[in-house]
Amino acid sequence: MIAKVGGSAALLLFVILLIKFLVSLPRSSMDAGEKGQRFMQILIVSVTIVVVAVPEGLPLAVTLALAYATTRMLKDNNLVRVLKACETMGNATTICSDKTGTLTQNKMTVIAGTLGVFDRFGDKRQTPADYHKDTKDGAAAENEAEQENSVDEVDAIPMQEFFQTTIPEVRTLLRDNIVLNSTAFEGTDEKGNKEFIGSKTETALLGLARDYLGMDDVATDRSNARIVQFVPFNSERKCMGCVVQKERDGKTFYRLFVKGASDILLKYRNQVIDTSGGTLSQHLLSEKDRKVVENTIMDYASKSLRTIALVYRDFPQFPPRSVRHSPDDKTQAEFEDIFKDMIFIGVVGMMDPLRPGVAKAVEDCRKAGVFVRMVTGDNVLTAKAIATECGIFTRGGIVMEGPRFRTLSASQMDQIIPRLQVLARSSPEDKRILVKRLKELGETVAVTGDGTNDGPALKMADVGFSMGIAGTEVAKEASSIILMDDNFASIVKAIMWGRCVSDAVKKFLQV
Repeated sequence: MIAKVGGSAALLLFVILLIKFLVSLPRSSMDAGEKGQRFMQILIVSVTIVVVAVPEGLPLAVTLALAYATTRMLKDNNLVRVLKACETMGNATTICSDKTGTLTQNKMTVIAGTLGVFDRFGDKRQTPADYHKDTKDGAAAENEAEQENSVDEVDAIPMQEFFQTTIPEVRTLLRDNIVLNSTAFEGTDEKGNKEFIGSKTETALLGLARDYLGMDDVATDRSNARIVQFVPFNSERKCMGCVVQKERDGKTFYRLFVKGASDILLKYRNQVIDTSGGTLSQHLLSEKDRKVVENTIMDYASKSLRTIALVYRDFPQFPPRSVRHSPDDKTQAEFEDIFKDMIFIGVVGMMDPLRPGVAKAVEDCRKAGVFVRMVTGDNVLTAKAIATECGIFTRGGIVMEGPRFRTLSASQMDQIIPRLQVLARSSPEDKRILVKRLKELGETVAVTGDGTNDGPALKMADVGFSMGIAGTEVAKEASSIILMDDNFASIVKAIMWGRCVSDAVKKFLQV
């Protein structure tokens, strides 16, 4: 019973014992020495009770506060796996948040795109006639670069009309790259309706293939194709690919399809498709063409669209003689050796709207003294646009790409990190490096993650948040708290309950 006595009760017991001692003292039966000796005995017992009761009462109070808070946090879509994480979250000073699925709804939809250099759908499109027209007087433009890329814009062709008028060879190119070069598949939801299951980027592209490119069934298209090599998506190279055996004019050839981050794939192409003559052909990608494509990508990214490029290349035999073979399988080629001199098909822009309430949640964090950073693998322009939209990126903030960040020295990181608000094109290792450096600077760090590769960063953080819907089992095991709704706004609730626990403990100590 004494072990469960609170601090105020122990003090009251101490006072009662002293009073009892004073009352029970005989008036004349004890001399002064005996009275002093008995007084010291009672005093030692009373102090012992206080010393034992207060520390034992404190863990009880903390445990009760944590138990109550974790129960209430579950109602706020926070499943606490590690009890102490609730209290730690109350002291968090910075949050490193993913973008897709946490700040956004993770409901990708293709709303715009460009085939080749000029044929744009769902947005503004550029015309070759305007692109190649000369100035009337032939005088040099004041800004040669702007003049070189300046084009008139006309209303884009609606997607349905655009793909109906696109030549069949181009539709086949797009459909094969989307359907065969994918790990997503078709399933059914709880109501029995058909839906695509897998990466939201891939499911958005499959939706485009189903609605506009004549795809009937994913499994049927894949079973009718002969895929000789498949290269899964890699977070380092930001793309995925597959090699398909095909027939043309009675001859066998092999076609490599690759899709991925547009700014990355643009570095590996040297040709672009051309449909101006009514048939599918290709020509060398000139410097003018390259600048127009880059401007198109920047235009999409500045509108908060995720851009995905599609490229391909044909081989007369596979594996080609001039490339290295995989050490595990001689029929497979090293992807780095065949991924070059690609033909650019086009780029698509996908919209992923912000979650409702995210902007307010970010503002609440700022008012509470918690610094929010976005760590994403997206294009730097897309990341910056969305960070601005949800209030993470503000004037004076720094946006940096992961490859550059990881090359900084410790002293350079210490100068950049206090103003670093967006880390784009980042890998899981970049996230881990950022978390480690923040902790070394004395920050209490919370991190969100959903992938298997996010495990090290989630483990290293003071509090790791995994996604309950999109998160892998590895990420959940590495985390302290699981966000049941994958929503950033739920993290704010975790901060609130963490501070509630801290306040409860402080009140107990003050009683």
